[in-house]
Amino acid sequence: MRYSLFLLSAISILPFFASEASADDDPRFQSHQSILSLARDFIEDYSKSINGESIDIKVGRLDPRLHLHRCDHELEAYLPAGGRTMGNLTVGVRCTGSKPWSLYVPVTIKVFGDVVVTAKALPRNTALDQSLLKVARRNLAKLPQGYFVDPGKLIGMKLKRNMSAGQPLTPATVKAQTVIKRGQQVMLISGSQGVSVRMQGKALSKGALGDLIRVRNLSSKHIVEGTVTADGEVLVGTYHQ
Repeated sequence: MRYSLFLLSAISILPFFASEASADDDPRFQSHQSILSLARDFIEDYSKSINGESIDIKVGRLDPRLHLHRCDHELEAYLPAGGRTMGNLTVGVRCTGSKPWSLYVPVTIKVFGDVVVTAKALPRNTALDQSLLKVARRNLAKLPQGYFVDPGKLIGMKLKRNMSAGQPLTPATVKAQTVIKRGQQVMLISGSQGVSVRMQGKALSKGALGDLIRVRNLSSKHIVEGTVTADGEVLVGTYHQ
């Protein structure tokens, strides 16, 4: 009885794993090449639709011992829920025929694009200007924290850490430079339809370029909210009593 049970178990897994003949050589089984080709065609079309043409795709291998019943329906490829669109990911391939099966094919996708990098090695706290930046082509899959494509967006920012030459700038490597310090006297600018009013104020908090800060109008004593400009002025928004 124990021998019969063992034999039944061995027979039941034989279509899926065998150590000798390749699945590509046996018409009873789905060829690995058909599975890999479908996975590649699917992910290439999908990736180009969202990442453009500048991609490089590498499809992994299947275990040569894997033997899957030849599907009597057309194979289906799909992305698992929550799957990535670049880097290391998997593509699902399944058979919905009379003997259904499914598996995941490992895939690596490189997506290339122009990003802002350092023109030379730079120390921490360097204030960035145009001469310190350049645009270079990089694999975007290696920049999951984000990147910059316009050097102008980085002018005036400071480095949070030391950077080597050619290293991509990311939101994690830069910080906005403080333009206004807390307690500093600043010029408030308010106006509409071409008419502007300028008045003195006192910053109630520090602010970098583009920050919304609160400032006390030294004449009226009202608290003003405004946006910090590159010149260290504050464009006034809403007044509060």
